[in-house]
Parts: sequence; structure tokens; C-alpha cells
Amino acid sequence: MMESILMEQHSTRLSLAVSVVDDYTDRQVAGDVELALAEKRALVNPSGYYLFLDVADGNYTLKVQADYYFSQEQDVTLPLSGEPVIELTLKPTPAYPFPRGATLIRGIIRDTDGKPVSGATAEVIGKEIENKTTEEGEFVLYFKNLTEDDIIKIGRKRYVRRNNSRRLMAKASHPDYRSKIKRTEVEEGKTVSLYIEIRKKGG
Repeated sequence: MMESILMEQHSTRLSLAVSVVDDYTDRQVAGDVELALAEKRALVNPSGYYLFLDVADGNYTLKVQADYYFSQEQDVTLPLSGEPVIELTLKPTPAYPFPRGATLIRGIIRDTDGKPVSGATAEVIGKEIENKTTEEGEFVLYFKNLTEDDIIKIGRKRYVRRNNSRRLMAKASHPDYRSKIKRTEVEEGKTVSLYIEIRKKGG
């Protein structure tokens, strides 16, 4: 594996190789991505791995910034045991260029004063689908790899199924706010808009 990761190098040492994966496509990420470790920026090899060379052993925070994905940080202790390779999966933001025909819930979470709630979690209960909100309180939930078992047909329309119903439950939560659940219907290949208002705890 290391042969596919390493470029020809002379007096340098590979400290860490990072594979960055798009959570929606399970492939390489779209747009520009920057990784930083110990104030060093990663080099990218032809195989798409992000390489850090000649980083001293120790504890670090790996920081990831990307055009269409939420920023991410991960603690890393060097040297890693075994091969110095890790994989990171990035979650798309609402700005992500989803393909035409994607099945999505786009929404916004605000408090009772109408202010956006950033860092909240939006999820589809029972579907293991969740994402965060942006600074503007916006979120996107995406359904990928849908099969016939995930679909319920009503007339000529095809909806994402929850048990034997087309009614899904979207939940908004945040440590400082009371959770809120809203019911919605999601037609395959369409985008649904959702507004969720949550109340501060103790308010």
C-alpha cells in the first residue's frame, strides 16, 4: 500500500498520510481541501493522499478545511502504530453541489427569537442520517444508496419509507436547546424544505 502513497523521496520521512472521503459519494472529495498539522500544510500525491513529511513525534490536532464540507479536527499521536495512514470522512454543507435528482431535506433551525442556531444536529430518526447546521442555521440531509426496500409507492410517486409509512420524523437538537421533532414526507429524487424552531432550555 505504501508504494501507492509515497512519491519518490530522498531524505524525507513520511509522518502521516490522510485519505479524505466524501460522505455522500464515498469517493474523493470535491473542490479545494486543505489539511494542516503542526502548522504544516499537506502535500497531495497522484493517488489523492494528503502527505505530511518530517513531522516530529508527538500529539497534534489535524485540521481540515474544505469548500463544500464542514471543517473537521482530529487528534493525532505520531508515530502511528503500523502504517502511518488514516481516513477522514467529510460531511457536505448546504453549499455542496449535489447532483440533479438527489433526494434531500434542506432546512433551517432557528430559536424562538428567529435567530439561527449554529452547531445544531438535524437527523432523520430511524435512518442513521444526520448533519450539522452552519453559522446561518442551515442544514442538508441526504439520502444515498436508496433501494426498493427504502421506498413506499403511493400512486405514481415514490417516497422514502419509514416502517410502512411515508411519514418521516426529522429531529433538531442542540445541547442548549430543547429537541424538536417535525414530520415530513420525502419524495425520491426531490428536495424537501423544512423549518424547525427550537426553544432554549429553561426558557
